[in-house]
Amino acid sequence: MNNRRFSLLVPWFMDGALALVQTAVPLLALRLGASAFVLSSINWIAQSVRLPICFAAGPLSERVGRTRMIVPAALAIALAAVGFVHAKTNAQVVLLYTVCLASIGVFYPALQAMIGDVSRRGELTKNLGAFNIGWCIGGSLAALGAGWVVGISLPLAFYVAAGGFALSGALVVAWGRIRSSRPHDAAAEPAQAAQDTGPLLIIARMGHYMGFFSYAIVRFLFPKLGKTMHWSDSTIALVVAWIIVGQGAGMLATYASPWWRGRLWPQVTAQLLMLGAALTAWRAASPFPLGAAFFCMGLSLSVAYTAALYHGLSNRTARGRNTGIHEGIVAAGGISGSLLGGIVAEEVSLRAPFILIAFLAGAILLATILLRSRWNAQSSADVSGTGR
Repeated sequence: MNNRRFSLLVPWFMDGALALVQTAVPLLALRLGASAFVLSSINWIAQSVRLPICFAAGPLSERVGRTRMIVPAALAIALAAVGFVHAKTNAQVVLLYTVCLASIGVFYPALQAMIGDVSRRGELTKNLGAFNIGWCIGGSLAALGAGWVVGISLPLAFYVAAGGFALSGALVVAWGRIRSSRPHDAAAEPAQAAQDTGPLLIIARMGHYMGFFSYAIVRFLFPKLGKTMHWSDSTIALVVAWIIVGQGAGMLATYASPWWRGRLWPQVTAQLLMLGAALTAWRAASPFPLGAAFFCMGLSLSVAYTAALYHGLSNRTARGRNTGIHEGIVAAGGISGSLLGGIVAEEVSLRAPFILIAFLAGAILLATILLRSRWNAQSSADVSGTGR
């Protein structure tokens, strides 16, 4: 197993299992009588616990070792997945999902930094692409299959997920042993300073936040809307899956070539795509247009996610801190999307969260224009000053 295969397989199983859990948890909560606000609370409470863990996990992995954090986290989330089978109240669902996301908050910053560690000179872009494809395609396939699995049995989804979580941890252990027997693999790129990307990292991180804001609303609030339209569990699961399919398609596109790297237009296009998708979802009432809108949201997320992670990992001297920030943004998007979306869904309507996404996309588009204009003005001033 080489570096690229490792970068692909571990997130493949981890996010495939997570997609099953995130499909099954809202359906379980609805069976236990959850309102729209309870559904949103499951996610924002868990993400609130995850957020500080993300910021701490990356730097901590620099000191205690990546594997020592990754493996216990994978085992903890596997045990939590089994626990859902025995949950009798929504309070227990909240507790177990909090354990899941807290464990993810430990797992991914350490794993992303580890992938950076094992990447030799010139490998980072390809290994990062493999990582992105792994978590997106694994999640996409699992999400598409989740409708079939929950149609058979809701507990089955949790058992299959537990196996995926445990397998991802086992792969990290196996890879650690392989690398310890190959001392020459430790050669990597020399430490390098942060690249001057202008406002691109900030802009990508704003889009990254927006993507997971929308993801939380689709994954945790849309099932309630689907129920009001009298859709079956399997139909709801299939339509929701298209946001992950869109992520997977976007990750494949970013892996194919570096067209997105160092350019502003892909970020602006992603923001416009999110705006259009949110407005479409607000008006749509049948599976096809809603699935298409969610697919476009996934595409938007993937472009911003890739750029934000790449620029963060390019700086080897701050890798742990940057992966912590990267995963922290995922949690922050989940918290605000679930909390604010839950409030407007409860107080206004179940479709109102999509207007919230559209408003956020418009605000980020405006902020992007202002940041770029300010950067251009500053660059012009610097050139003029140098000329004098």
